[in-house]
Amino acid sequence: MDTGFLDRMERAAKGRQARIGIGVDTCGLNIIEGIEAASEYAEIVMVGDPGPDCDIGTLEQIRAEDPASTLVGLLEKGEIDGAVRGNLSATRVMSRISKTFEVRVRRLSLLALPDWSFFLAPVGIDEGDSISDRLKLAVQGAEYLKSMDVDPGVSILSGGRLEDLGRCDRVDRTLAEAELLARLARDAGVRAEHRGILIETCRGDDLIVAPDGISGNLIFRTLMLLSGA
Repeated sequence: MDTGFLDRMERAAKGRQARIGIGVDTCGLNIIEGIEAASEYAEIVMVGDPGPDCDIGTLEQIRAEDPASTLVGLLEKGEIDGAVRGNLSATRVMSRISKTFEVRVRRLSLLALPDWSFFLAPVGIDEGDSISDRLKLAVQGAEYLKSMDVDPGVSILSGGRLEDLGRCDRVDRTLAEAELLARLARDAGVRAEHRGILIETCRGDDLIVAPDGISGNLIFRTLMLLSGA
C-alpha cells in the first residue's frame, strides 16, 4: 500500500474515536508516550497495573491483577470497541482471546516504510505451520484488505530461489508448499505470486506470507525492532 493507506486509516480512526483498551504491565516511558499519542485517535483505557512510580496523568485506568483476562473480558462485554495487548504477554492475551471467542487466532502485522506499507504474516512463532493455516492467512488477509478499499497483491515466500530446487530436502519442501499455496490462493480469487526467498521482489505488494511463524517473526523483528519500520 502507498502512504495514502495509512492516512486513510488515521482519518477513519479520528472520525470514529472508538474506545480502546490497552494492556499495561509495569510502566515504561515508551508505552506511556505511545498511549498519549494514541489518544489523538481514540478514547484510551489503560488496563493493568503500571506501578506506583508511573505518572499516567489524566489517562483512564482499570487496575487488574490479571490484565489479560480483564482486557479480553471488557471486549467480550462490549465495554471497549477494540483491544491492544500493549506490553502484556502475547501468549496470555492470544490464549484468552481464543478461549473467550472460540476462534483460531491469526495475526497480521502492519509495517510502514517511508514510501510503502504492507502486512506480514504469520508473525507468531506457533502460527503458519501448515499450508492450510497459511492459506487462510493469505485469503482472509486479502479479504480484509479489500474491505479497506485495497486491491491486494500477495507475495508467498519460501526457503530458496526457484532454481534452488534439488539443493536440499528442506528447501525443496518449502518451494513445493509455496507453489501449492500460491495456486490455491489464486483459485480462491487472490492475486498471489510465489517469490521464492527473494523478499526484495515483494516491494509494492500488500501482504507478505512467510514460510512459517518463526521466519515471519524474525522478519518482523528485523524490520521493526532493528530497522525501525
